[in-house]
Amino acid sequence: MTIFHVFVLSLIQGATEFLPVSSSAHLVLYNNFVIGLKNDLSLDIAMHIGSLLAVVLLVSKPLKEHMNNVLIENGVSKSVFFLVLATFPLVFMALFLEYARLLDLSRQVEIIAFSNLIFALLLFVSDRKPIRRKFSDITARDVLVIGIWQSFAAFPGASRSGASITGARFLKYGRKEAIIISAVLSIPAIVISSGYIGLKFFSSQNKIDVEFIIYATIFSFIFSYLALKFFVKFGELFSFTPYVIYRLFLGLALLTALYL
Repeated sequence: MTIFHVFVLSLIQGATEFLPVSSSAHLVLYNNFVIGLKNDLSLDIAMHIGSLLAVVLLVSKPLKEHMNNVLIENGVSKSVFFLVLATFPLVFMALFLEYARLLDLSRQVEIIAFSNLIFALLLFVSDRKPIRRKFSDITARDVLVIGIWQSFAAFPGASRSGASITGARFLKYGRKEAIIISAVLSIPAIVISSGYIGLKFFSSQNKIDVEFIIYATIFSFIFSYLALKFFVKFGELFSFTPYVIYRLFLGLALLTALYL
């Protein structure tokens, strides 16, 4: 592992964490085909922390107005309940895969390819839905439904952002609202995934390269911040079709490389 690989991994993490293209799938593919190593758990933690800092910073600024609307409408305790309710399905799915010993199986390239194809098509269909609802209209039923969609992020290639955006668009939220909902739901999701990775890391007794950790956190923060800021600003101006096309191409390219 070199600083260059840390830079590229952080770029992948930052640029894809909030876009509907699956950051975990791209990290797995880069590690498998370029570096030839398994994911470095300490780097995973550092990159997730960088993404978390970016989304928290953005929530406190450009997303503040939307968050205030929800807090005023529902109150703090109900809004926190919404976050817990939306995150529960993802935690349940991850624990189920871990208990059934399917977590490593789900990271096979075939699964990544088919997940990209399936969820790209679902994103395309959902994005044809009319826009009738705003972020402030969100209900407990909505967050549970979106949380169930988000739970498929346990499978690399499905994309946490993409799945939650798909769920929100099927519920007829606007594109920008869907992006904001996905960004807000990323906070508990990233915290929990970082904690899980941290437990695995400390139980494995791997060595920590402090320099790489610092660089990974900084790079991931910068790229995550820029990607999310761009996505929120321009999300309502464009459809999600370019992401759909990219994911279809990626899925087909992976299957072609595997079977031809």
